[in-house]
Amino acid sequence: MKGQFGTQARNIRNRTRVKNSEILELLIYSAYIEEQNKVSEHELSIMKEDASYYYSSGIEEVNSTLPSYKRKFHSTFIPEVIFMNFLTIPNALGYIWKDYIESITVYNAGQMYRQTIINIQQGKSLDIYDKVYQDIIKKQQDTRLCINGDKISGAMDIEMIGINNQAKLEGIKKVDNDAKVKFIAIIDGKETDMCHSLNNQEFYIDKENEFTRYYGENSKDIRMEKIRCKGLVVGLNLPPISHFFHWCRSTIQYIRN
Repeated sequence: MKGQFGTQARNIRNRTRVKNSEILELLIYSAYIEEQNKVSEHELSIMKEDASYYYSSGIEEVNSTLPSYKRKFHSTFIPEVIFMNFLTIPNALGYIWKDYIESITVYNAGQMYRQTIINIQQGKSLDIYDKVYQDIIKKQQDTRLCINGDKISGAMDIEMIGINNQAKLEGIKKVDNDAKVKFIAIIDGKETDMCHSLNNQEFYIDKENEFTRYYGENSKDIRMEKIRCKGLVVGLNLPPISHFFHWCRSTIQYIRN
């Protein structure tokens, strides 16, 4: 009974006259919430495991450059408090993950409700395995996560690009808090002007950085600007780079300062 679902359910419960369509809409909405609850714990576990890999990669990158007597070893699992904090930071789409899940659940349930009303009006069966329903579900799944061979896209992918780069940065900090990192863009003709302008630039992880990069909210507005920020900031000099939004493939690499 939380969030928008709780508000909608309480509104129906407190009224004496309720339309059948309103009950149907609420039932479909609740079915989506139930399915989300089934996968949420497993989903977060996978996200944390992925972040832990990059966290340990950051630690290993630093240790591999140091003499053995200077190396510092830490747990290869990212601390829970750090991982959970990442989930409260807006991603390149501007969403906090929890808010995204809630909004996409509302949207997907609305799509299914509208198709169900159409089927009822046309006297068609309400078979979830019917092609029209399966097409809706497939599109909804692909919006969240689409794996096509070696190409991965969707909201989960863009969320994890940001979390993984932040996790790697935290791993580097654990061993060398005075470090620098190099911005590495994939230069293959498909990169954006923003990532191309940042390629090979070096940044302190915990000091003031001043640099120039392309900036803009759309292709007509793009321009070169001087930026100042402390450390690395997601979207500015820590991938995924935003302004304007695109599927960022850039990474960071530790540099011994």
